[in-house]
This record gives sequence, structure tokens and C-alpha cells, in this order.
Amino acid sequence: MEQIASNAWVAEENERLGGWLLRANSGITRRANSVLPIGPPPPPHDEAIEKVIQFYRERNLIPRFQMTEASKPVELDRDLSERGFSVGLQVEIHTAAINHLVQKEPEIDVMISNDISDGWMSVYNESSGYEESSMEIRKGLMKRTALTKGFALAKIDRALAGVGFGVVEGKWLGLFNIAVHPSMRGRGVALAVNTALAKWAHQRGARSAYLQVESENLPALKLYTKLGFQHLYTYWYRKLDEE
Repeated sequence: MEQIASNAWVAEENERLGGWLLRANSGITRRANSVLPIGPPPPPHDEAIEKVIQFYRERNLIPRFQMTEASKPVELDRDLSERGFSVGLQVEIHTAAINHLVQKEPEIDVMISNDISDGWMSVYNESSGYEESSMEIRKGLMKRTALTKGFALAKIDRALAGVGFGVVEGKWLGLFNIAVHPSMRGRGVALAVNTALAKWAHQRGARSAYLQVESENLPALKLYTKLGFQHLYTYWYRKLDEE
């Protein structure tokens, strides 16, 4: 699952260290600026951690690992703790059957394109609260994947209402960047965007959907539970604490 999600969210720089994937993307998004330790690195492990620290310091980035219970080697979380890497943001992975999602019929128009429009970026910018200076970097993350992708744009009475980004790999649909314009919240826009992307992905062979949501984002967790998503596992970040 972690590899599939990483394939959909491709950093500008990717470097292999055995089974570890070192990712760097100008500091924008934790996922794209952290190590994904799916398999073990070349031994000794202490030396591998030092190489990671050097990799990120050379780029003026915080050394960071994206951890799960399946991270390799099995003692990595303990070793990072002993090296001064503290636990940071925790993110939940939720999945749902697309057959369940496509049964919903929200009454909001959603168009899906294979490229990002200016309107899409405008809504995403106004909805997300991210700094405008980071928007082009975030745009690059979405455009970089070679997988089938769709950009959903919802409208209410011709006014731009919400956006979402979907990526299909095999049977999986990844749902990213679901955002609703502040003036359109509480009107079912997020439901419409998720449903439209599910129908789009189902036509392309996807049978299950996954998404990543921060553990503290209670409104999003409530929405996705309502949509039929169930918690699969949680990942967490460990970042090096330095003076």
C-alpha cells in the first residue's frame, strides 16, 4: 500500500538506498521529503541512517522517515528514537470498496480532466490555506506521476466549488487533495468529488479506493466513515530533532 501511494505522489528527487527510498521535493509535503523504508537498507544500519541524515542536510531539509509497523528493518523505529528522531504527525490510511462509493448520486456537477486547469488550481489554493509560493511545487507533485490521473472540479450554479485528485494503479484508486471552497462548505461538495472520482476510476478498472487523512482531522474522518471507508493502518513520521 505504501509503495502504491508513493507511486501516485512522486517527489522531484528519488534515491534508492537498498530497500529505502529517499525522497526530496523542495521541502513541500512530508511524504515527498522523507524516507520510505519498505525494505532493509544495506548494512550496517547505523551507516544507512547517517547517509539519510547527510542526504537531507545537503538539501537543507529535516531528516525524516515515514514509518509503519511494516517498516524495515524491524528495529528501525527503536533505532531512530535512540538517535534523536521524535514522533511527529500521524496519518491514517482508510480504504473502501468502489462498488459502495459509486452507488451514491450527489446532485452537484463534477468534471474530470486529465490535466490541471487554472480553475482547479485557483480553488485548491483558496481552499487549502497553503502558501501561494508552494502551489507550483504542489502542482509538480500531481503532474509528475506516470499513472492514470484525473483532476475533479465541482461547480454549483457555474461557480467553482471544490476539487480532488485521483490516481489509478491496478485495482486501486488513490484520493488526494479533496478541497472545498470556503464559500461552498456544508453543501455536499466533498461527497460529490469523491463519488465522481470513484466512478471515473471504476471505468478504468479500479475496485478499491484508499486515502490518507491526518488523525486529528475529525471532520474528514467523519465524512469518510459516512462514505464507507474503514481504517487499514496508521503511519507516522520520525524527524531528527536538532538544536
